[in-house]
Amino acid sequence: MKKIVIITNIPSPYRVAHYKFLQKVYKEYGFYIIFSKKESKSELREWGTSTAELENVNYLPCFAIVIKRKYDDHEIHITHGVGKKLSIIRPDVVICMEYNPTSIQAVLWCKWHKIPVISLTDGTLYSERNIGYLQKISRKFIMRNADAFIASSTKAKEKIESYHVGKNIYVSYLTVDVDKYFYEKVTNIVQGQLIFVGSLIERKGVDLLFKALAKVKVDYYLRIVGSGPLEQELKELAKRLDIDKKVEFCGYKQEEEVAELYRESNILVLPTREDCYGLVILEAMCASLPVIASKYADGAYDLIEEGKDGMIIDPYDTERFADSIDRMLVYNMKDNQWGRNAYRHAHEFSFERVSISFMNAVEETLAFAGTKKRITIVFEGSKDRI
Repeated sequence: MKKIVIITNIPSPYRVAHYKFLQKVYKEYGFYIIFSKKESKSELREWGTSTAELENVNYLPCFAIVIKRKYDDHEIHITHGVGKKLSIIRPDVVICMEYNPTSIQAVLWCKWHKIPVISLTDGTLYSERNIGYLQKISRKFIMRNADAFIASSTKAKEKIESYHVGKNIYVSYLTVDVDKYFYEKVTNIVQGQLIFVGSLIERKGVDLLFKALAKVKVDYYLRIVGSGPLEQELKELAKRLDIDKKVEFCGYKQEEEVAELYRESNILVLPTREDCYGLVILEAMCASLPVIASKYADGAYDLIEEGKDGMIIDPYDTERFADSIDRMLVYNMKDNQWGRNAYRHAHEFSFERVSISFMNAVEETLAFAGTKKRITIVFEGSKDRI
């Protein structure tokens, strides 16, 4: 049995669900999951994700460094012992998520032991436009030494291609357990019900949504699902814009509660200033909701068929944003054709489908691995052979 190690940061629910699927379906492989940390202090999420149903789970000793950023904080996990874990497992291939210190250690171990390594990323050119010098160096190091790449979106693939890697890139879409959200809605009983799902932080752009809603002419009601430090500030903004009677702050909700709120809604609006993907788009589409998404949600370009099941807008263009909401509300009054299109399209993002490319990356990398004769660790501007 070939052993596959996946190294990632924390047990997010969508990742854990995918790992469970891989272990259940691809039984000819042994999947080992190494997490840097059990939970994140900087993430504004109350996941509490259980890994009890996962097999071969490992956690690394870790401490975190929190870096203040413009929109929200970024947490860097400093771990040790990944090489020891890998030596015990003795994997046939290692998949490293992103370009953090843990991934760098794993790549070094893999090159020393002649084990192929696959680099997996969600990041895009836009989401990584402001990274620092050390972050750029870590990306170049991992990309030059990886044997193949998995991108979670076409925008993530574009980022990898910008580094001129000259190696195979597989697109395996980031997804959720779609079966938990599927709900085929033929007609809308309630009209004008908008929903936003996300953290109440500047990056998510709820203030931009409120400014657009102040100019919307068609009757609506908005539910805000999520919590965060800007909640009170947003409530005050809604009052100043005289839309507070049409906005309900629902607070943080668990997965099952969010799924039910999608079913009660007509349209999802995601006005984000920056998201390397935007999984709430897919969740809503599963529940037969058309979506109005920001052009800064990079996953929108894969998830939305514009003019069929959603719109991609510039959230800073208040007039056009408001007009898009008006038009979508009017479409939904007639029937839920866009929502039905979204429901059908969402089936393309099941674990069964996205895992095909994921496993192609693994199998083809393993097939090619035997051709390497010596260990080569490539640093920027030079080659040092060990």
